[in-house]
Amino acid sequence: MHNSKIIAAKEFRTAYKDKVFIMIVLLFLLMSIASVYIGSTTKNAELKAYQDIVSVIQSEGGALPAAPEIFPLAILKNIITYITMIGAVLAIFLGFDSFSSERENGTLKLLLSKPVYRDQLITGKLLGAGVIIGGILIVTLLFNLTLFIVTTGLLPGVNEILRLVIFFFLAFVYMMSFYIVTLYVSIRTQDRTSGFLIMMVLWVFISFVIPQLADTQKNFAYALNSIASTVTQIPSDTALSKTIEYFSPAVQFSNVSGDLLQTVSATATTSVASVLGKNLPALLDLFFPGILFLILSYTRVQREDAI
Repeated sequence: MHNSKIIAAKEFRTAYKDKVFIMIVLLFLLMSIASVYIGSTTKNAELKAYQDIVSVIQSEGGALPAAPEIFPLAILKNIITYITMIGAVLAIFLGFDSFSSERENGTLKLLLSKPVYRDQLITGKLLGAGVIIGGILIVTLLFNLTLFIVTTGLLPGVNEILRLVIFFFLAFVYMMSFYIVTLYVSIRTQDRTSGFLIMMVLWVFISFVIPQLADTQKNFAYALNSIASTVTQIPSDTALSKTIEYFSPAVQFSNVSGDLLQTVSATATTSVASVLGKNLPALLDLFFPGILFLILSYTRVQREDAI
């Protein structure tokens, strides 16, 4: 375990010496902070639009429409997109040269000439990445909690805090899954460029191609808003669209996160246990890739030709 901690510390130092990685981290933090401002601005605009409509209807003596439902954590909903996109890229960038760069530089064989077991290499790199990603998400959580209180003037209750903590834990699992898959690709590929390109293609398929393919298989209904004179397109899942979505952890993360951050009115006030129970298949889909490729990484690194 001592050797794993040394390797983890090395990974931490290497990551934060990389200027590009620092820029991605700063971008991620800035976008997550901006999400609170965007969310609060959007909700304020919705309330103002409702108040304007009420004023017009009152002057005409008509019946007042129901007030829009406002759930506090929904203000943070934009952070789901930033973690799904930027968070995944951050994890890929962190892991794409974990083994390939050390192999190219000759430091991998030098490291293994010391009393270090091969599985300790994987464990150390996982610890280092876990500390980095976990630290970034903890800072993000604290920033978002602070800004949430400042922008809304509300103190989150136990239910809201629990939802936030579970959301950021799932964000950690989601990002670590991308890191673990990237780590495996780094073990298998002979150069860092190939590994990076493979992961970016995989990211595009998971984040864009598969969700769009699933959307083509959904049923769509149309609702007319007589007050605003607008037509809203309402999608509904089909068995085929749901099956396709299971191939995209990004979609599953977004679905679970939407329920946790109260963006879905049907689950906005239910217990956290009910939300997690409803999304059990999606949760299994989130954990499965990381566990599978972690086992494959440990198995592969034991082989002589992996080094």
